[in-house]
Amino acid sequence: MSVRSSIEDSAVGIAKGHDHGEISELHILRALLTKFGTEGAGVTNKDVDEKLVQLKSPSSSTIAISAEAASVLSRVGNEEPARIIADLVTKHFGEVATANLAMAKTPTESIAQESPAAEASAETLQKAMGELNSLIGLDGVKDQIAKLMNMHEANNIREKQSLPRIPVGLHLVFTGSPGTGKTTVARIVAQMYQAIGLLPGGQLVEVDRSTLVAGYVGQTALKVQEAINKARGGVLFIDEAYALSADRGAGYGDEAISTLVKAMEDQRDSLAIIVAGYHEPMKEFIASNQGLKSRFQNTISFADYKTSELLDIFKVIAGGYKITLTDDVLKAIEKYFDEVKPSGDMGNARYVRNLFEKMYLNLSNRAASDGNIELHELVEFGVEDIPAPDGVKKPTIGF
Repeated sequence: MSVRSSIEDSAVGIAKGHDHGEISELHILRALLTKFGTEGAGVTNKDVDEKLVQLKSPSSSTIAISAEAASVLSRVGNEEPARIIADLVTKHFGEVATANLAMAKTPTESIAQESPAAEASAETLQKAMGELNSLIGLDGVKDQIAKLMNMHEANNIREKQSLPRIPVGLHLVFTGSPGTGKTTVARIVAQMYQAIGLLPGGQLVEVDRSTLVAGYVGQTALKVQEAINKARGGVLFIDEAYALSADRGAGYGDEAISTLVKAMEDQRDSLAIIVAGYHEPMKEFIASNQGLKSRFQNTISFADYKTSELLDIFKVIAGGYKITLTDDVLKAIEKYFDEVKPSGDMGNARYVRNLFEKMYLNLSNRAASDGNIELHELVEFGVEDIPAPDGVKKPTIGF
């Protein structure tokens, strides 16, 4: 990919990250600073971001480029980046940049002198890693993500020392049952990719088969390309991706997969794709196409939650709504999970949320039984609020 294409892709990702419908000179400036550094530029990435936040640009599903930005972009690859940055900084900030950027420094100096932008990126990465580690369970997932990020950061250090990068793909396969945190982790990975400079935008665009496949051949490629354009600069997350290969007989799946594979090649520096779904169907999906097989190098498995982890998730949900859980209620919920053994489609975090909602329904009806609902009746679950497991009737008193 040429420098100009790289800057354009980065600018598109930055525009999408700010929900802007048009690329301006400021988006180009931010992309140039991201690629070449801020040392000696007279401004930081934060300075430009503050101006971008104030920029009034209507959001749009397609990104246009202003005439001024197009003119600046045409200079990229033909002039020294430092000169282009200096002109843009002078125009938009009223300061004369020294045009002495980090790109002109030796590799050792570039590493030794951390810019404010680098510090901000490190803080973003630390925050994202903290969010990942705060998730309940998922120990294997956390370990694999940490190892991947270490490889990417090692590559950044090699590049600063003028050493070639070791090929490490951005694309990932997440396998596991629904409700095991795949979408949440994908969003965190997008933030991490942006923090360490792998992607300019850091946004996550979530789609599934219904979003990508049209009613007839020819339109599917357009729908897939539209999703790719939205995710450009960030991460495209495809849930239940194996459903695409199920359409191969009609031609829709082949069309969708071919468009995705082409984007993975053409935009490998500005787009990451994460596909997700059940273990076995995802193995078959990746194996169904050589292009997918060669580009998805890393698979991360999401295990079903244990009973203790389901209980912890319930505590977090209840705590968020300020509902008290007594020891008796916690023991009863734990027993409930042991009896039901929720897993796969019927288990995990979604099952826990459904249980919470059923218990709140029971709590509300219990509070209303005397015709008068009072606040103190709505802040603590009782054992009687726990529904009977499916297929089991709760004992009643009567004749």
